Amino acid sequence: MRTLILSIINGFFTKEDNDPERIKANSIFLKFTDPNTKRTLIIEEDKFNVWVYSLSADKSEIDFEGFLCTVVSPVKSNKVNGNISKKEEPLPLMYTNKYSWIKNLKKEHIQVDWKNNIIEVLIRGQVYLIMDTNRKTSYSKALSTDCSYGKKLTKDLKF
Repeated sequence: MRTLILSIINGFFTKEDNDPERIKANSIFLKFTDPNTKRTLIIEEDKFNVWVYSLSADKSEIDFEGFLCTVVSPVKSNKVNGNISKKEEPLPLMYTNKYSWIKNLKKEHIQVDWKNNIIEVLIRGQVYLIMDTNRKTSYSKALSTDCSYGKKLTKDLKF
């Protein structure tokens, strides 16, 4: 009996957690709708990154998207910009900066601020993503350079 209990306890503490239902349950999925413009924003965490999707006016399709951050350590990649698939892959190290990786990101850390044609997505009170709905362009604080993931958010950016 003691051996059985010890093996159960050992399995509990050493077993790798690959349960897709548990992972999905703890992932970020948020929906915001601007009361004035009726524009809808979806914030979704995939296996590696958090993406923000601005839906079309009739909500039938994604109008454009923005890269918010990565939730895993960025990886070194030998792929060139044009060959990197940004979905379901970790953010390549060459695009990272000190804001790219957000550890222990929770739903309650994320806020959305609507300003006419500008949408600001904040993490813990800091602007991490600006989405320009007129230009259908996103600017991310989590990117070190413009790339296939999006455009870099700079302090001198004017709208």
